[in-house]
Amino acid sequence: MSAFCLLWMPLFFLFWSALVPYKVDVSGALAVILGSVTAILQFFFGNLIAGGAFGMERWIGVFVDLVALPAVLPLFVYALFLLLRIAKDTTGFGSFSLLWLAPSGILRTVQWGVENDPAKLLLIPVLWTSIAVCVSFFINFYLRKKTLVAAVCSIMAIALIVPLATTVYWAFFSQIILIRWALLFGTLALLVCAVVISWRSRAREERAAVVQKDGVCNM
Repeated sequence: MSAFCLLWMPLFFLFWSALVPYKVDVSGALAVILGSVTAILQFFFGNLIAGGAFGMERWIGVFVDLVALPAVLPLFVYALFLLLRIAKDTTGFGSFSLLWLAPSGILRTVQWGVENDPAKLLLIPVLWTSIAVCVSFFINFYLRKKTLVAAVCSIMAIALIVPLATTVYWAFFSQIILIRWALLFGTLALLVCAVVISWRSRAREERAAVVQKDGVCNM
């Protein structure tokens, strides 16, 4: 379990970067640095919100400290980098976020390994990935289409995946058996759909490039 938490983020970064090419430039270096600083601060200073026992207070604590905010924060930072022209690749949201989260996976492995908490070691890296990949996927979907329908669909999907991923861990913590598995499968289904569609898009682009190259050569 500790090995899974330790290796999942960097390995998935390599996998996702193969589907959505990302050049590790200044923004990539900043992702590692800022992610490391954030992880160290949280490791030493603890959670921002007292978790509480159960109910809504616990859900808010999970949202802020464990699942949603850690995965969403790098997406906002990357958007800021695009505005400041520090980053130039508009498709790099997912890879940037995964790079940012890799140091957190390392430090959290130490913390959660000591706590012997399998739910955190196995679930949270996957939930982070689901948020980072799905949100970046829908952002890129809108940037490709740039239509009102694409904007509405993207906003609705992003508004779904973030609280959904939070509720998955909350349901596991609260021992709500049927709901937790249904929500987990729903979250994984969104992640798989984002990966498959990105893979198919990448394959189409490569085939189109080969056809265009062959056409130029034949001429």
